Amino acid sequence: MKKGERLTLRVTADRADTVHVHGYDRELRLSPGTPATLTLLADRTGLFEVETHESGLVLTQLVVR
Repeated sequence: MKKGERLTLRVTADRADTVHVHGYDRELRLSPGTPATLTLLADRTGLFEVETHESGLVLTQLVVR
């Protein structure tokens, strides 16, 4: 995405966990079966992983140019 755009992540998990957006240090608590939303301004360029803390899953990578 382009620097300055807004990103909205919508995540539904099957267990309690936390999603972390590296480089932005934003976190989102997840409850089983309940959709959660995190919105951020992509104001930093680079490649950033979006992962869960407890299960250690990389959900996606965010590329900001």
